[in-house]
Order: sequence, then C-alpha cells, then structure tokens
Amino acid sequence: MRTIIAFIIGIVLFGACSEHSEKPKITIQNTDILIANQGNFGWGEGTLSLYNPSTKSVQNEVFKAVNGKSLGNVFQSISTHKNSYYFVMNNSGKIIITDSMYKQTGEISGLTSPRYMYPLNENKAYVTDLYANGINVIDLAKNEITHTISCRGWSEKGVFIDGLFWYTGSSTNQLYAIDISNDKLVDSIQVGSSPESLIVDNQSCLWVLCRGDEELKELPCLVRIDKPITGELDLKIELKENPTQLRYDTRLDQLYFINGDIWSMSSKSAIPKPFIAHQNRTFFGINIDPISSDVYVSDVRDFVSRSEVFVYDYQGLLKDTFFVGIIAGDFFFP
Repeated sequence: MRTIIAFIIGIVLFGACSEHSEKPKITIQNTDILIANQGNFGWGEGTLSLYNPSTKSVQNEVFKAVNGKSLGNVFQSISTHKNSYYFVMNNSGKIIITDSMYKQTGEISGLTSPRYMYPLNENKAYVTDLYANGINVIDLAKNEITHTISCRGWSEKGVFIDGLFWYTGSSTNQLYAIDISNDKLVDSIQVGSSPESLIVDNQSCLWVLCRGDEELKELPCLVRIDKPITGELDLKIELKENPTQLRYDTRLDQLYFINGDIWSMSSKSAIPKPFIAHQNRTFFGINIDPISSDVYVSDVRDFVSRSEVFVYDYQGLLKDTFFVGIIAGDFFFP
C-alpha cells in the first residue's frame, strides 16, 4: 500500500515539475517587434508575439506567459506612450495597459468596439471605434474616458497634422478633421467610398485608401490630398478588388498596400506596381520597419490556423518566415 501511495505521489510531483518546466520563459529585448494576433472573433483569444530581427527568434503568447491570463478578444492594435504599451481589444471593449516587460499595470474600460489609439500629448489620447458613433477622448493620467466626440458611424485610422486629427469615416466617403485644442469636428474632405486607411508622406500630403462600394458601383481608389489644409484632391488612382492596409516607408518614400498581392509605389508616382505576388496566400496585415525598410506581412491562411509571417527587404527578397498566433493583424515597431 505504501509503495502504491509513494508511486502516486511521485507521479503527481513529476507532473507538477513537468508542468513547471514547460512554462515558457520570455526573453525581452528592446529591439523586439510586437505582433498583435487577433484571435477568432467572439471565441478566440488574442495573443501577443515577439520577433527579434537580429536573432530571428520568435516568442508566442507572451502576455499570457507574463500575466497568467489571456488578453481577451479581438486584439486589434498596439500603441505606446511613456514607456507603456496599450493593447486595444476590439470585441472585449477595453484597452489593456502594460509596462515595457508586458506586465499588466492598468486597463481602460467602457469602450464599445475600439480600433486604434492615438496619444496626443502627456495626458490625452483619441480612440477610434467601430460602433460607438464617436471617438473617445482618454485621460492617460487616470486611464478613463473623459468624453466622446460625436461622429458619423465607423471611425478607423487617423493622423495628426497642424493641430488637427484627420480620420477615416469608413462608413462614409469622407475624411474628417477634429481640432485637437477643443475636440470639435471642424472639417471634412470627400475622398471615396469606405475610406479605410491613410498616411502622411514626406511632403505633408495625405494619401487615403478607399475600398469602394459595389452597390453604388464605385471602384476602390487611392487618393492624394495636396496639403490637407487646402483640401484639394489632386490625384485619384482607381483600383480593383479589395485593397486594404495602406502603409508608408518614410525612409525610402514608398507606399505599400495589400490587394491580393502586395503593391508598392513612390509618392511621386501615379502607378502602383506589384511588389510580392500572393501565390495563394491570404495576405492580411502589413507594416514597414522604419529603420531597415523591411516589409512584414502576415498570411492568415484559413483564419483559424496559426498565421505565417513573411519578412522581405525593400527589393522584395525574402529574408525570413515564422509562425505566430491566429490572424496576425498588427505589427508594431517600438
């Protein structure tokens, strides 16, 4: 009997030791690139991955390993402010705050369906939203919503220029401007149906990628606004299919977006050219390393399997591939 009891205790202790030894050890370096894996809407967990371009090491489920709990659902985007990270959880209606070691230090709750957070100064940030019909203004000292700026429908991507916050009204055909001194909506520019993303180039021109409207028979397009203060739409490039994720490399003055393949063009050109063929991959998220100009793009495959990330240099040569979590959507370069 004692032999049996000792055997059972040994199994339990061995199992505990095995479980302890299998706990992932996270190594954090300030050169790590953060990857937000959305997880499946409504039931999958969002996860955080880290990739180090120097060592080509990949660490998955970092937040869970550090905090012993999941982030939530859906992990939409990443922002940073004063040595803290802000993880925007779309379907969970919250923003999780961590220190530089990814240990949770706070939370902003009460959001409807947040998309992207844009810190404005030491104490203030804007958060765009899918369903709130408004942009939430956040007090970063208290991590609370102070008030909401009413807007029409879905607010998505945004940029700050000359005292204004320009954002895409994705359920409209407009680009809107908020005066950051008083949080008032002060201007709008008609661009194209369903404006999805925007960037500011080195000449301070705005580029807006619009997804179009099949019912209205409006094609997707890429438009340029020559100095937003004038509101002049001086270039419109009609596209096909379903373009998304406009990005910009300030170092090389190159625009990138996904439209089946990855496309690129100089800001001085009017002709987007294929950069990387999709080859039956489902390209979903893309971003550019501001230092190396490497292009990071995710293949989300069937949207339930782990995503594969491809890293290309600025000439389109493949440098690395690795696997992360489900639906890798946002790449963040500290």
